[in-house]
Amino acid sequence: MKAIDFVVRDNAGGLQRGTVPEGAKTHAIQAGAGQEISLNLRQVDLSTQVREGSDLVITLTDGRQITIDNYFNGSGTPNRLFISADGYLNEVAFVDTGAGELYAQFGPTEQWGKWSPSDDLIYLGRTELAAAGYADDEVSMFPAPLLGAAGLLGGGTAATAAAVVGGAAVIGAGGGSGDETGGGGEGGDGGGDTGGSNPDRDLVQDPYVNDPDLVGEIGGDDAEQVITITGGGAPGDTVIVTLGDVQVETVINEEGFFTCGFMPPNFPPDGTYEAVVTVVTEDGEVVLDGPGYVIDLTPPLVDVSTGTDSVGDFFNAVSFADGVTLSGTGEAGASILVTIAGIEQTTTVSEAGTWSVSWAAGTLEGGEYSTGVTIVSADAFGNTTTISDTVVIDTVSNVTIDTANVETDGIVNAVEQEDGVTLTGTAQAGSTVVVTFGTGSHAATVDANGNWSADFAMSEVPTGELQATVTAVATDALGNSSTASGLVDIDTLVRDFAFTGTTGGADGVINEAEAAQGLVMTGTTEPGSSVMVSFGGSNQAATVAANGSWTVTFAANTIPSGEQTAVMTAVATDIAGNVDTITRNVDIDRDGGILTISPAPVEGDDIINEVEASDGVVLTGTSNPNAVVTVTMGGVSKTVSADGAGNWTANYSNSDVTPGVYTAQITATTKDAAGNTLNASDSVEVDTRVDNLGVQASLVEGDGTINGAERLAGGGVQVTGTTEVGSTAVVVTLNGVAVNAVVAANGTWTANYASSQVSEGTYTATVSVQATDRAGNTATVSDVVNVDTEVVPLSIDDGAGGRDSTVNIAEAATGIDLGGEVEVGSRVSVTFDGTPYVANVDNAGNWSLTIPPSAIRSGEYNAAIVVTATDAVGNVDTINDTLAIDTSAPSGPAIESLNEGRVGFRGISTDLTDDELAVYQVQDNGTVTEVASQSGASMTRPETNIDFNSDVPDGSHLVITATDDAQNTTGTYVVLDDGAPNSTIAISNPALGNYNIETVDMTFAEEGNLTIDEAALLALSSNSNELMILGGADDTVTILGATRGNSSGGQTTYSLGTEGTIIVDDQIDVIT
Repeated sequence: MKAIDFVVRDNAGGLQRGTVPEGAKTHAIQAGAGQEISLNLRQVDLSTQVREGSDLVITLTDGRQITIDNYFNGSGTPNRLFISADGYLNEVAFVDTGAGELYAQFGPTEQWGKWSPSDDLIYLGRTELAAAGYADDEVSMFPAPLLGAAGLLGGGTAATAAAVVGGAAVIGAGGGSGDETGGGGEGGDGGGDTGGSNPDRDLVQDPYVNDPDLVGEIGGDDAEQVITITGGGAPGDTVIVTLGDVQVETVINEEGFFTCGFMPPNFPPDGTYEAVVTVVTEDGEVVLDGPGYVIDLTPPLVDVSTGTDSVGDFFNAVSFADGVTLSGTGEAGASILVTIAGIEQTTTVSEAGTWSVSWAAGTLEGGEYSTGVTIVSADAFGNTTTISDTVVIDTVSNVTIDTANVETDGIVNAVEQEDGVTLTGTAQAGSTVVVTFGTGSHAATVDANGNWSADFAMSEVPTGELQATVTAVATDALGNSSTASGLVDIDTLVRDFAFTGTTGGADGVINEAEAAQGLVMTGTTEPGSSVMVSFGGSNQAATVAANGSWTVTFAANTIPSGEQTAVMTAVATDIAGNVDTITRNVDIDRDGGILTISPAPVEGDDIINEVEASDGVVLTGTSNPNAVVTVTMGGVSKTVSADGAGNWTANYSNSDVTPGVYTAQITATTKDAAGNTLNASDSVEVDTRVDNLGVQASLVEGDGTINGAERLAGGGVQVTGTTEVGSTAVVVTLNGVAVNAVVAANGTWTANYASSQVSEGTYTATVSVQATDRAGNTATVSDVVNVDTEVVPLSIDDGAGGRDSTVNIAEAATGIDLGGEVEVGSRVSVTFDGTPYVANVDNAGNWSLTIPPSAIRSGEYNAAIVVTATDAVGNVDTINDTLAIDTSAPSGPAIESLNEGRVGFRGISTDLTDDELAVYQVQDNGTVTEVASQSGASMTRPETNIDFNSDVPDGSHLVITATDDAQNTTGTYVVLDDGAPNSTIAISNPALGNYNIETVDMTFAEEGNLTIDEAALLALSSNSNELMILGGADDTVTILGATRGNSSGGQTTYSLGTEGTIIVDDQIDVIT
């Protein structure tokens, strides 16, 4: 393993030399841009070239690697690579084969003549890799003088060695020093020792040829068609080198060397040659043997016999299942590399010149496609032939059937079936299609795009309503077959089309009544169909339900009249377009004949009164002979039969005629055999009662009661009422007295009674009214009228004034209660002593009235009482009475003397009086008790003596009362001496008010003190608010709040409050 020299020249001409050390397995050379790199190598020294990024990696045959960094730079001027040995310079170009592998192409540089000796890119020495026999330790540069102006090709400079470099044969001169005769040294043995003559010596040497025993081979795709044969001899001698049928002539140069080169177009064809070198010397021609050459620059023949498109082969589904095999012919011994879809197969051409490669089933993808195939054949010299072809693989086939568009809508109807059916679909272009449908099977017509159609005659197309199977079998151009099936909807009939309805009811004849309701026909049809029905000149589209049932209605005015048979026609069109027609006869009878009701007035005046109704009513009329007629009057029907002449009679009994006043409708109805009904109508008035007969008893005298004034007022009493308009007579009877009433046009009547015809009193009188109406009916109504011409009872009670019938002061003080009895419902007014009052009357007829105290005058008199009663009906009655009034109180007893005993008082005397006297003792605790006593007139004085049954103790006070016949009472308060000075008199004792004290007598007491105010004064007496106080100069009276008035007769009057008056003896000391 020797070192390898290299040189790098940049674009400025600068050189950089280097050496790949002999022991280095890898070596890197740095490259820039636009550089020229020359390696001392031959073509055969290179094994592989790979691009790794921007680096070029060269692997040599001895295993070493040389990496030129950045050789494939991305910018700037590209770098160039040269190899050089044995004086030849070849540029190396690369072709990328993919995956980084590079295919090297070698050729002589186009700039050969531009290199100067100083360029030093050309190496003259052999490389160890190609010429291991070299003795040199280093492959070195060729001496510069050898690259003279004459160049290498055709020049006279001899090389020192010969070898095949890059396809060019270089023959080098060898030898040692010449002898005296000018003979050159021995030629080299091919081993590579160099030698040559001494140019300074003028020697003549025998002609010779370098490497005459060499057998060189020239061949391969990249071989250069250059053969160089070198040698030597006498300068100036002519050298003619013959190689095959090609000769090259040259002259030995002055240095004794020659070089002959063969290149196109003077290059021998392929073959095995031995060069003949003829040297023309002065002595004649010398023929020398030259080196031998085997030339093979012709690529090997290769061809395809089976398996590719060029020979008309393909792989269908059947053949592809066994794998893919290609075969052909070629140069025996040549290698074959076949690539399909990146998958390679190799073989060698047999001695018989045939080859075959196979790809097992599953290696290549199935489907329908064409893919390229590359076949590369390489002979032993490296000549290659590449041919390209196509492998056709078609393992699929398809076919479709277009059932959706059969006859446009996907359904074959009857009309379409009759003219045959065309089925269509698609298949692969070039396929044949066989279609089976119904009872037929036909080869379809297939256009260039694969669209097919097949026609089937009517006889082959099924009928009815079904889904017929269609099958299409397509076979494509490569023999692949596929099948498609489908269903074609066949519908050549309208299914279930029929009438289901009836016409004319149960008898099947449309009569007038049925015609008036219109005609409804129903039926059935295939779901989805439309139905058009014609009848009587009218066309109507039926309404078709989802289930196929249909209904159509014809209006009454479209139904033919009279008596006839009409045809109804229904036409159904199903969704497939099939049409079916059905008909039905419809019987019509709309003529019912005649029917009348006699126009003669019923009962002579077309009014049926009560008497006429009681003996029955007869109706008559006409109809069709022997017809059955239903006659209805007032809701009561009679069924009668007409006689042969068509006369009918209907009899109505009394019970058939409903009483009342109304218009009875009369109808006659008959029905013929077709059910036509004839109707006739009339009416009759029924009046079996007197309508609106009434007596307005409640309105007699406005309230239904005749009072006394009404009985006498005007012309007497008037009774009114109503009767049926047009009534001829009204007789009114009141309490047995009958009068004829006056009847007005509107039916109201009036009956007038004189006062003498109405009896006085209180009673209920019956009113009876009998009327006769215009139809002769009579009726009676009755009612009652109250007659009340008096107020009964009416009285005044005697209880007013008490037991003595006299009202005294006490009674007057609470008012006077008056009362009595009066007719229930009456009003009572009372005038008492000239003043009117309204009494209260209860529901039992008791009246009552209280005369207020303020309305009772004081004094003794008889008050006049007038009681006036007005009863409920307005009668008025009055009663008069008087009531004794005595509200004059007797004078208080005047104390004339006291009868004093040793331990009290035994009696007392007063002025003489007719009044009843009583004595009462006022206890210390304020209680008042009566003193038992006897009284009588004094025998000697005009006084009344009163003797006490027991003595009244000293210190007590007495009350002496006088009561007159009316029970009016007046009291005198007598203050008795208690023996103590300045005794206080307690006049405010509440118990004293019961004795009507109007006088306080302090005459019999010593130094009495009395204090009184308004309240005490008012409480002393209910008779009056006046008090007289009697006493002497030792007495004191304090009147709280009093106002002094006038003095008269030894007394002074004081007013106290708003009502009180106190009269005090002037001797008494009064404090106010």
